[in-house]
Amino acid sequence: MDDVTWHVRVSSESKDSSNVYVRRHRFEVGASLAFDPEHSRITALEYLLGALGADLAGTFRMVARRRRLPVDNVEVTLSGELNNPLTYLAVVGEKGHPGLDRVTGKVYASTNAPQEEVQRVWAETLARSPLVNTLKRAAQLDITLQVVP
Repeated sequence: MDDVTWHVRVSSESKDSSNVYVRRHRFEVGASLAFDPEHSRITALEYLLGALGADLAGTFRMVARRRRLPVDNVEVTLSGELNNPLTYLAVVGEKGHPGLDRVTGKVYASTNAPQEEVQRVWAETLARSPLVNTLKRAAQLDITLQVVP
């Protein structure tokens, strides 16, 4: 499995919208980021945070299932902080960059399993997550697990 590669195709025909094609699926992505909470499309930054959350939830469930640890539900909340969002707008005199500096959040896992087993699943989740292992090289990740019965 040396050359396993995933592919997407992206087409953009307007200033605030792109279509992403993955296998037989298509989804629309808005601008890179938006400052207006009423913005009409999901931004690329929001998709990235959503993808990270989905990766964490899915990987946690996969690891728990392999360890035969019962999990009723997993929910993830994440927030991303950019180094300086004004540099994306090319505001004169602004310093820094528009990239992520920090992602914070919580993973809520509903299980009655022993706490030490859940913590082992969490540690393995972080070690196996493709997006965690990519993003931690670029930004500070402060994502914690909270077990809820």
